[in-house]
Amino acid sequence: MNNFISIRPSKDIRTNYAQISALTRTSPVAITVNGKEDTVLLSHEDYIDQQKYISELEEKLAVYAHLAGAMDDVKLGRIQAADEAFDDILAELENLDI
Repeated sequence: MNNFISIRPSKDIRTNYAQISALTRTSPVAITVNGKEDTVLLSHEDYIDQQKYISELEEKLAVYAHLAGAMDDVKLGRIQAADEAFDDILAELENLDI
């Protein structure tokens, strides 16, 4: 998909659907109503690619948010030596009624 957007009036959907559908394979098509952009059409493949990209960005954002929280913990001194942390975890596991 390139960044060029074709602009077509809404009546073209009824009269030239095949042409508009073909255009969406190379670029988005903006549909106008009364001269104002109203809707953008994408090919199904481009839509799926965009959804995957958005999902990947959301996953990265979640990781970055977690890392930022961890950095805040370090800056604010909310840290613990690894040996102490493991001892605490093992103590909690020993106290579980399994």
